[in-house]
Amino acid sequence: MLSRCAPTAMRMSRIAPARMMTIKVGDTIPDVSIQTGFPPEPVVMKERLAGKNVIVVGLPGAFTPTCSGQQVPGYLAAQDALKAKGIDEVVVVCINDGAVMNAWADDQGVGRDGVGTPINFLADPHGALVDAMGMRMNHEGPQHKFGQGRSKRYGAFFQDGVLKVLNVSEAEDDPAGDANPSSSLVENMLADMEKL
Repeated sequence: MLSRCAPTAMRMSRIAPARMMTIKVGDTIPDVSIQTGFPPEPVVMKERLAGKNVIVVGLPGAFTPTCSGQQVPGYLAAQDALKAKGIDEVVVVCINDGAVMNAWADDQGVGRDGVGTPINFLADPHGALVDAMGMRMNHEGPQHKFGQGRSKRYGAFFQDGVLKVLNVSEAEDDPAGDANPSSSLVENMLADMEKL
């Protein structure tokens, strides 16, 4: 099992530092691997998004109140509206391991990766995707609470791997977007997709 995981970890460590700027509309999804399940299996994001309409939702952490109380339930409740917009999948990504993401998927009633709903929780334990997209939150406040860097709170719509919409919830006095996550909620994503 270690040999299966090692190439993925090496690949992530080579790619993550190379991208320092924040991804922008028109860019393609970074060619990095994150994980599904536990024991973890690699997921190459470029391959996962190829030929599909996918919303990637980056969140600071599994089981956190805003993520569990608003972000995920909002996407779960909007499944019909997302399907009507042609969304194939919603990928929720956190800097957590696969065991935590599976437990959180069970808790939120979305099913595990590929089972149940089109909402799938993937693990980015080393921050490979977060760093490659320029979405690591380094503010001292949240970092003190979490003990390590975490993902910013964002919603990103990709069409065949190309970024079409990026909404980040953050402010100087609310770096994690906890007090006002509205920019990254499903309602805002659907409204922005309507403008395309």
